[in-house]
Amino acid sequence: MGKKLKVFLIVIVALVVVLGGSVAVLVKYANQIIKNELESRLGKSFSIERIDLKWGHVEVTGVALRNAAGKEVIKVGNLTVKADFIGLLKKQYAISSVTVKDPYLFVEIDNKGNIVNPVLPPGIGQGQPAATKAPQQPAPPITVGKIEVANGSVDYLDRKTPAKPVLIKLRSIDFVMEDVSMPFADTFSPYVLSASIPGDQGTGTLKAKGKVKIKTRDMDVGVKLRNLDITALKPYFQKQSPVDIREGFLDLDLNVKVASQKLQAPGTAVLRGLEFQSGTGMGARFMGVPASLVVAFLKNSNNAIPVSFVIEGDLNNPKFDIKEDLMRRISIATAEKLGVPIKGIPEAVTNIGAKGGKEMESTVKGLGESLGNIFKGK
Repeated sequence: MGKKLKVFLIVIVALVVVLGGSVAVLVKYANQIIKNELESRLGKSFSIERIDLKWGHVEVTGVALRNAAGKEVIKVGNLTVKADFIGLLKKQYAISSVTVKDPYLFVEIDNKGNIVNPVLPPGIGQGQPAATKAPQQPAPPITVGKIEVANGSVDYLDRKTPAKPVLIKLRSIDFVMEDVSMPFADTFSPYVLSASIPGDQGTGTLKAKGKVKIKTRDMDVGVKLRNLDITALKPYFQKQSPVDIREGFLDLDLNVKVASQKLQAPGTAVLRGLEFQSGTGMGARFMGVPASLVVAFLKNSNNAIPVSFVIEGDLNNPKFDIKEDLMRRISIATAEKLGVPIKGIPEAVTNIGAKGGKEMESTVKGLGESLGNIFKGK
């Protein structure tokens, strides 16, 4: 090997070593710079343990957002974003997958139905005044092949219920959604969801599978709920003449369809294993139905009350509450099963509009078309 060739090879090796070391140092400090920049922009309530920039993907560890009281309202154990380099040839940002491990979300609704947790820190999204901003080109689209959530948790605190706040916990949440684009496109994204719902009497399971248009919120989803502890839902249906439920479970199947913000969801529910506290008076009611009739029916029907119903409503109507409407529909369907007159159900349960009030003179049993009209709001 000639002397000049040896010198050339030595220089090349030296450059590779220097450049490789420089890239490693830049990546190391880039991670810290990005981390500091994010924390600076999001404020003291936001924190990140570590950001790792690697070839083809970014990994973020220990993301947390606290509210003004210091409570963690968002937490992510690990977030990994993998790039799809083929998308670069199409002049768009393409992400093959986003994986979120061990996330936690605390959602709180106040007595007016407004979300008070989580909220972004003040100043997020606020830049220079519009008058000083230079014209910006539209951002290139971003496509995500798959979004995956593993072992997630959600605490949902509802203060809008009439009696007292209700805390619903979702655990072991696994979620997969495919074909997501930003800006959101007018196309469906399929998804699958499963979760557990712990309660005092046992743990329920939730499964959902379907597709959704994120842009318009149109959806077509099948939902299955099994073994839900109904004692946790008492504030939703104990509005008048409450009876104390010691034990009970709910199975629920819904086919949810939303088009142009109009919801239609036919479903079936099974109330199982209902047990009331001893000493329940003759006037005590369960979901608007005399408890004595419920107990008698359970004794002669394998300890279960199966019912069918339909939920319909306009999601743009601020007075439409899916949770309350669901309980109301189940209450009316339960009354139908037991042959109770609608007029015997408390007004809080049967208040479904002017037409529904006129129908209260009829009995639920045998209503047929009239009951269907009530469900459809005709």
